[in-house]
Order: sequence, then structure tokens, then C-alpha cells
Amino acid sequence: MERLPKGVYNPEFREQAVRLHEVDGLTVPEVAKRLSLPPGTLKNWVYAARQGNLAAVGKNQAA
Repeated sequence: MERLPKGVYNPEFREQAVRLHEVDGLTVPEVAKRLSLPPGTLKNWVYAARQGNLAAVGKNQAA
């Protein structure tokens, strides 16, 4: 069985996703479903944003 490629998300997309959760008040599963990404990924971004490290997420990811 073939592996699916990992999603590559730009910093603006990550910021917008976190904003939907933090500012607009949507739950993590709601935002994840709307943006078609795994809820665990969004949860990691929200945690990183709260720590002030969202900009560092994905820096070492191959494009």
C-alpha cells in the first residue's frame, strides 16, 4: 500500500487556521474539517502559537 504524501502548509495558512480557533471560537475538529487537515496537526499549531513558536513550525520541512 502506498503512503500518502505529508501536507505542506505555509506559515500564513497555519496562522489563519489558529486564528479560526482562537479568535472565531471554532473548535479544533471544526476548523480541521473545514480546512481538510488532521485535528492533531491543528492542535500542535495552537499549542505552538500559545507558546509563541508558531513561526518556527515547519521550518525544517522539505517542500
